[in-house]
Amino acid sequence: MARNSGYYQISKVALPILAATFLGGTAHAQNLADRFFDAIEAVQEGVDIVWPDDWQDKGVKARLGAGFGWVPDYVGSDNYRFKILPIVDVRYQDVWRLNGTTFTYNAYSEKGFETGPLMNLRFGRDDESNKALNGLGDIKTTVEVGAFARYSTKMMLLSADVRQALGAGQGLSIRATAGHAIFRAGDFVMGAGIRAKWYSKKAMQTNYGISAEQAANSAKGFEAFEVGAGMSEVSLNLLGAYRVNEHARLMSLVSFGKLLGDAANSPITGGGFGSENQFIAGTAVTFQF
Repeated sequence: MARNSGYYQISKVALPILAATFLGGTAHAQNLADRFFDAIEAVQEGVDIVWPDDWQDKGVKARLGAGFGWVPDYVGSDNYRFKILPIVDVRYQDVWRLNGTTFTYNAYSEKGFETGPLMNLRFGRDDESNKALNGLGDIKTTVEVGAFARYSTKMMLLSADVRQALGAGQGLSIRATAGHAIFRAGDFVMGAGIRAKWYSKKAMQTNYGISAEQAANSAKGFEAFEVGAGMSEVSLNLLGAYRVNEHARLMSLVSFGKLLGDAANSPITGGGFGSENQFIAGTAVTFQF
């Protein structure tokens, strides 16, 4: 099975330069973008494998567009904002791909299985993005390095990646996704996907824990909260995609996520300051060249 039959999809997030144009370039805006397109990525591979002709041409190809959606202020927030988010997906044949801020190199491919290294620019969190975060300090932007593995059939895709952050206390994280095309009628396709995330103790503490110093500075008077490694989130995502013509695609997304373990018990996700239930809804339009 050729690598490009299941590998290439509509992208999940945007390049920093385009984010600056659409969203002001703040880390908070990038965090919102990541939440919206992270859900799209969880199902789009299962949808796009029924459109294998999209990326058959040789050379460098690109998809550009914009997404419009309601996303939480931060992972665990119960406050939602409407945002316009840019989409960028650039690739060279079945060799490499720049999907927003994530670069992957397809080092090995055989009968639907693919694997290789990845590098991702992970944006941080601004403590001014929501009142519940005031006084907790910013989480800085950092680079993640790691590897991915992906297996696809004609209608299904399974993928996983492991990422080690080089700074900002983000530690190690693992993501696993199962996507499947569930309905097709002409140029309209529906897909469903389940995604799960695991965080190391360091990553969990950075994103959901409260240190003694943070507790002392918290505007909401949070008490210190120490966490451990474990599953942080699982989400169910539904996506409808319509091929308008050879170049244009329309998508609509509904996603429900559930924080787990220490992520769900964190002061910033409970006690009236947040929610362990996370919803995302939106629409996107892309054009490929």
